[in-house]
Amino acid sequence: MRMSNRSIQRAACAIAAVIALVLPLQATPSRAAEPFEINVIVSLTGPFAFIGTAEAASVRNIETIVNKTGGIKGQPIKMVIVDDASNPATAVQLASGIIAKKPSVLLGPTYLASCLAVAPLVTANNGPVMYCFAPTLHPPSGSYLFSGGPSSNDQAKAQMRFVEAKGWKKAVLIASTDATGQDTEARWVDEYNSGKYPGLQLLDREHFAPNDPSVAAQIAKMKSFNPDVIIDATVGTSTATVLRAVKDGGLDNLPMMSSLGNVIHAQMDQYTTILPKEIYFDGPGFLSRDITPKGAVRDAQQAFYKAFNAQGIDPDVGNSQSWDPTLIIVDALRHVGTSASPKQVLEYILSLKQFPGSDGYYNFTDGSQRGIGQEALVICRWDAGKKTWVAASEPGGKPLK
Repeated sequence: MRMSNRSIQRAACAIAAVIALVLPLQATPSRAAEPFEINVIVSLTGPFAFIGTAEAASVRNIETIVNKTGGIKGQPIKMVIVDDASNPATAVQLASGIIAKKPSVLLGPTYLASCLAVAPLVTANNGPVMYCFAPTLHPPSGSYLFSGGPSSNDQAKAQMRFVEAKGWKKAVLIASTDATGQDTEARWVDEYNSGKYPGLQLLDREHFAPNDPSVAAQIAKMKSFNPDVIIDATVGTSTATVLRAVKDGGLDNLPMMSSLGNVIHAQMDQYTTILPKEIYFDGPGFLSRDITPKGAVRDAQQAFYKAFNAQGIDPDVGNSQSWDPTLIIVDALRHVGTSASPKQVLEYILSLKQFPGSDGYYNFTDGSQRGIGQEALVICRWDAGKKTWVAASEPGGKPLK
């Protein structure tokens, strides 16, 4: 959709408000200064393009407003965005070329398999600081690796807390066999086996390859257990495969719990005819803006929404997964400078406390390499009438009354 000049101006002003919350204003950059390049690997094509394209949009928005507010110590920035095509081997090839130039930071990739593939290169070279956008990465404490958003451990805890409180006693789970599906399933099962939920039974776990055309047999088996809730441990196009089979198998009258990575408008728009009547997701903290107490985080959430609403966009997890990490990297560079070493950038981020982002306060002194946890999650429900997600729980997963 073509935007008017007035809409573009409103968008720029709104994004400026977000940056102003967390980044100090710098002097206007010199025209002669060469842009400082920040490399970004995302999935613009392939199964994870739903998320990757939204991540790229956020990164570009931040580039524009950072340059309007003085760049980094007077130097403009340039986001160099490349597409790994949702392919770990391509991500490694791209990262190898980037790391050979010895940058201090690297943003992305989009999803777990690519992050896992690139991580050894970062470890072997003592940098750059890599901020993977996938929350399912579990970096070693103090390493050059960071993971965006609450971990899959925390996501499983929020879902389990919600399921138990809703009184759903019998659950079945279906997972894709890619890295994301395996991690999501493993964290859910670990939490289930913790003994904290004695009234819940996980009766069946089914699996399929991401390129399988159908999971009708798996859904038929799940149906035989007469479950109360379906746990969907998939992301991207694999989710569509599950949804079609659930509808065709007559289970679309059951509530479904799905992954944070599916809180994507482009997906929901395509899946309208195959969505179950009641579908819930782990949601980023920004979705709880209406119940967030007044303060810096609520201000950041409201400004985040205004930035995208001014462009006619209702933001989703793709926008948020790269938003806070990119702001954190820019904040670090504004403090240590563009000539800083990866170690200097790392030490600054690890010292950050109470950094207000759209999903909550970040505290990197906890050793998590993500700075944010379960309280930055809200269980949300897809509202077909409003065509958006609405909070169904308090932060942490307790259902709203």
